[in-house]
Amino acid sequence: MADDRLQHKIGIIGAGISGVTLAHELAKKGYTNITILEKDDRVGGKCHSIEYRGKTYEMGTLIGLPSYKHTMELMAEFDLMDKGPLLERGFFDTQGRKTTQIPLNQMSEFMEEFKRLPDIVSRYESLKEPGFLHLPSDLYQPFASWCEENDLSVIMQIYMHYFSTFGFGNIYEVPAAYVLKFLTYDNLMAFIEITHMITWPKGVNALIRRMADDVEDLRLTCEVHRMIQEVDGRVKVETGQDMLYFDKVIYTASLEHIGHMVELSPTDRALFELIIYERFRVYAYRVEGIPAHSGYIPYNMYPERKGHMMAWYYRWADLGATDLVTVYVAENEQMTDAEMRESVEHKLRDLGGENIRLYMMKSWKQFPHVDSAALREGFYERLDELQGRNQIYYAGEIMNFPTLENCVVYAKHLVERFF
Repeated sequence: MADDRLQHKIGIIGAGISGVTLAHELAKKGYTNITILEKDDRVGGKCHSIEYRGKTYEMGTLIGLPSYKHTMELMAEFDLMDKGPLLERGFFDTQGRKTTQIPLNQMSEFMEEFKRLPDIVSRYESLKEPGFLHLPSDLYQPFASWCEENDLSVIMQIYMHYFSTFGFGNIYEVPAAYVLKFLTYDNLMAFIEITHMITWPKGVNALIRRMADDVEDLRLTCEVHRMIQEVDGRVKVETGQDMLYFDKVIYTASLEHIGHMVELSPTDRALFELIIYERFRVYAYRVEGIPAHSGYIPYNMYPERKGHMMAWYYRWADLGATDLVTVYVAENEQMTDAEMRESVEHKLRDLGGENIRLYMMKSWKQFPHVDSAALREGFYERLDELQGRNQIYYAGEIMNFPTLENCVVYAKHLVERFF
């Protein structure tokens, strides 16, 4: 007997990795009437690959990890398994001199903590599930406090290096649940041990473009203004192009402006207003003379060093084929654009850079999340209660953490659970 649900008209808001994965999974399940609406003139969202002198560079999402099982499966399915450029990494002090990730005088303490780490993180099986429901209460506290509670002061530095660099905020404020969702033990080991990260020769955006090509009805420059459930149960979606009607809508874009699109009660509106974002910049510079590999500057990852260069990515350095590097900076609201740029260029000179020229800059509103108090008050349980209300569902970054893998996992989970 045919499943009538497969004839439903499904609207997906947002053509990032969550949106295209939802469309892909729905199509695999047999749905045939799927539309993606994207306000920008390209697919990908924060997966923003550019081309310079015939090669791709990343202005948004940077890498994938070998431990990203679901992402790897999609890459294989869409014939994107070619190895990208080698990602060789180093650590540097504030004067641009190469140093070690862990000071030598802390190495024995690090080894002791590292031996205990698997047993400690194994307590949190709920973090392996999609989403953030039913968290243990000790994961509500800031990650730095959680480390102190578990006597992991040296390991905490390692986590900071790989968490803060990618624009996810500082570990002294962000709840432990988010840090441990991103840096599972396997993911942390991939960062520490493996230099061959997934770097996509055609750019991280290649996967999303391939998946989007399979969507029958993809509409770019189609911004959604309003979503209203009609008397007949359908959702009317008002856009800058058309008035559309869907049986169900899945919203994957930023929830920052959802109150302008959907009728919300004061309680629900207050829930969405709890969401915090991090401001993050990616600069692309043409520069000569800096070390021909990628590097971290741990000192600049502390909260008081916002506005200073945390890391740089020298893509294609193994081929000696470029003068373009990308630089990663957490925005400082107390610094002007000119001051942040001068800080970056000063650091490039410290690294030996010459003939420094800005190519482009991209500013992101990064890492939607909530603070410890909101977690204690049941933010995710309350958000989950909104799933399916008025035939509108929610996926995307805040639901499971803003990495390719976590967005893919939650999109699959949502389709399996509700469709």
